[in-house]
Amino acid sequence: MYQALDPILTAEPKAKWLTVGDGRYGNDAKYIMEKGCDALASDISDVLLKEAVDIGYIPKYRKENAESLSFAESEFDYVFCKESYHHFPRPMLALYEMLRVAAKGVFLIEPNDGYVNDRFFEVFFRNVKSMIKTLLGRAANKNHGFEESGNYMFSISKREIEKVALGLNYRTVAFKGINDAYIFGVEYEKLSANGPLQKKIKILINIADFLCRIGINKYGLLAAIIFKKEPSKELRRKLTEKGFEIIYLPDNTYISG
Repeated sequence: MYQALDPILTAEPKAKWLTVGDGRYGNDAKYIMEKGCDALASDISDVLLKEAVDIGYIPKYRKENAESLSFAESEFDYVFCKESYHHFPRPMLALYEMLRVAAKGVFLIEPNDGYVNDRFFEVFFRNVKSMIKTLLGRAANKNHGFEESGNYMFSISKREIEKVALGLNYRTVAFKGINDAYIFGVEYEKLSANGPLQKKIKILINIADFLCRIGINKYGLLAAIIFKKEPSKELRRKLTEKGFEIIYLPDNTYISG
């Protein structure tokens, strides 16, 4: 997931980043800084961020509510939010705030809405799965989910992101599907190419990627970028090489004509 950032990090090494919902030791900001860019970690809770600064893992952080960021308009070049947006009680408020403080764009990596499809086979196999669940007496929940804390888990879709961009008259968005997998206990296994659980994780991801490529499944995660300014030719090339789909949205003739 972090490697999806690389096209921007390499094309714009002097960019200034803000990470939102980065309360687990500021790992998102840490990756960006390791690539040579400036980044500020932020989260609504600063417990682990304080610890990260104390041990020298990251140099700085800010305690911030994503729905009401304290920063000035366009104070950062980019804002990055990974796997936090879907926890927010009012995520659209947070997204508009992220767009406000970003000069160039906002980068999200979040659960992909499995019920928003435009490919025939994805829709077909989704309906087949739903039919099987109904026959087995298991009602389909249309991918709705709740966490133990009680909050609803929001997912995103290409269509939803495009509408946000169009509503603010931004013309360029980019998307990339990503799959992940989890096996209980993998977080306690030391990172190694020979790790037995890591090998199983890679197999599961490879299978999921294959099913997505042939149109049976949909990617579990969606990397989505809303550009406030048209990206450079170099950045567009790097994004394409990394597997991103760049979409140029229609012009609003009522305000541009």
